[in-house]
Amino acid sequence: MIKRGAAKRRTSNRPDDFTQDQSPAAQRPFVINKGATVDAIYVTPDLAQWADNPLLVALPRALDKTNAADRLAREPKYDQQLRSEPGYIRRLIFHNAMKFIFFPLDGHLDLHQRLQCAIRVGYADRNPLDLNYEDQLEKRLDKFDQYARSDRHEMDRSATTASGFNILGISGGGKSRGILRCLHLLPQTICHSSFRGRNFTCKQLVWLKLDCPFDGNPRGLCIQFFNTVDAILGTKYRREFGRNRITDAMMSDMALIAANHSLGVLVVDEIQRLSLAKSGGAEKMLNFFVQLVSTIGVPVVLVGTYKGMAVLSGEFSQIRRGTGQGDMIWDRMENDGQWRFFIESLWRYQFVRKNSSPHDHDKKDDTLGDVLYDESQGIVDLAIKLFMFTQERAIETGQERMTAGLIRKVAKDKLKIPRQVLHALRTKNMAVIQRFEDLYPTAFRDYLTQQDVAPDIAGKLATSPEVTAILEEFSNSEPDPIETMEMPR
Repeated sequence: MIKRGAAKRRTSNRPDDFTQDQSPAAQRPFVINKGATVDAIYVTPDLAQWADNPLLVALPRALDKTNAADRLAREPKYDQQLRSEPGYIRRLIFHNAMKFIFFPLDGHLDLHQRLQCAIRVGYADRNPLDLNYEDQLEKRLDKFDQYARSDRHEMDRSATTASGFNILGISGGGKSRGILRCLHLLPQTICHSSFRGRNFTCKQLVWLKLDCPFDGNPRGLCIQFFNTVDAILGTKYRREFGRNRITDAMMSDMALIAANHSLGVLVVDEIQRLSLAKSGGAEKMLNFFVQLVSTIGVPVVLVGTYKGMAVLSGEFSQIRRGTGQGDMIWDRMENDGQWRFFIESLWRYQFVRKNSSPHDHDKKDDTLGDVLYDESQGIVDLAIKLFMFTQERAIETGQERMTAGLIRKVAKDKLKIPRQVLHALRTKNMAVIQRFEDLYPTAFRDYLTQQDVAPDIAGKLATSPEVTAILEEFSNSEPDPIETMEMPR
């Protein structure tokens, strides 16, 4: 294990923006996405050249898409007889069921493949039993310097195999829940004691998920990191490192902890909050993530709404060095085969007494599935809530059946706040859409059309009608509306 003194520190008497006692993050409770802790069981690795690396041999075998879909699915037990229970009981039942339900879609399977690749390939050149490992790691920590901007040529000479990626998409699309389901297919902590007759004591931290602080402050992220690792591993890093007044030194401590516990992947959610960071804060944090990938070898996955694209595009020459699998664009669902699979799975959880089908037609010849799509615009979170609210209303009124008219009426009553946004998406009203950074940021065109960016983007971007409309509108307008609009502060 590398000791604290191994990493060089830049000393300064300048206090940071917050002292420990003043920091909001120091006083705020935090959420721990805690996974399983297991003792190491060594299996045959996926690749023969990984056989001598205990970090890789202790991982479960990689899953193909079929097995991953089966493991990701989470469908509560459904009993047809529950539909005869009193209304107040049924409300409790389906509220509870909807909280746990999860249907893996193509995007989730793509995400799972990326994550398992990032973790395994990231460990490939981090064998703690290698005779030169600690010396190499100490040298990497010694040159870990988040004060300087990441240098393009230096990154190209990096010896690490790690690669992260970014996930950006519409709010409510299921990004956060999807990534948690994928992460929980792996143990979070693996406890090693010996490997093939050699002493090897280590608590391997396979994954860690944090939320970017509400104000985008790097110090808040550091404190959250220390707190979360302490809660998972039973350590006291917050007490040891959290008192430092210099944020940059705390970031070096984060890197040291990540290296000592062989962190497999760091996931940072709500990355759009970096847009609220004080001057230089976003750049400092993004440079730190890049150096974590290139110097320590820890893959970093950044997750956020489309608003985060403005942050990442501003520092793309740095952050793209940490993205080796292409960025994921997590758009709202289209009314296609994936949507039909989703609603057919969802419709199995009916607790009203009269049965209906998502393929039943209304008076306008729309199916119930089409109506649910129209009123939710393919946003998964809203679709599930609207499905649940409609059953509630059917029970309350004694109608006991879901109909197209009831879905529309409930949407009008229950989705009043997002109604303007949904109508803009339905009618492709770009004047309204452009007002909402979480839908499509004003920097979208610039981000996509950079020559060195576009090939790295994966997902349904090319087929998204809204994206196409935006690009066409911007390319045909004069002057360019992006350049004349002020970015939000």
